Amino acid sequence: MTSTNRTLGRLAVLMTLSLALLACTVVVRAAAENPANLSKKEIKALSATPANHERLAAYYRDKAEHLRAKAQEFAAQADYLATQPATIESKQGISWNCTSHYRYFSKLYAQEASDAETLAAQHEQLSKTTQQ
Repeated sequence: MTSTNRTLGRLAVLMTLSLALLACTVVVRAAAENPANLSKKEIKALSATPANHERLAAYYRDKAEHLRAKAQEFAAQADYLATQPATIESKQGISWNCTSHYRYFSKLYAQEASDAETLAAQHEQLSKTTQQ
């Protein structure tokens, strides 16, 4: 292995670690900004009372925002990996660090965000009808 190849390999490892660190800080910051963490039991109890639909709507809006940010992170990582040379394939035939992996999860998180936004709209509508 030549020194140029070693340098490029080290640079690739450094880039991967820095992207992972960036992703971790974004997730931690997003988790710190989301004070409305509710358990499934709390959500079920809140949905049983008509007065709490506004709180549930805010919870689902926050969840949708968090999921959209996660989808954008995965899409950005997929775009970055598309510009890089192919990685070594795993024994199963596909690397976890490939564009299709990140694009799949980007679409998944975007769909979950859409579902959460729908739930937020439904609870907001329920809140308006109970106030009238």
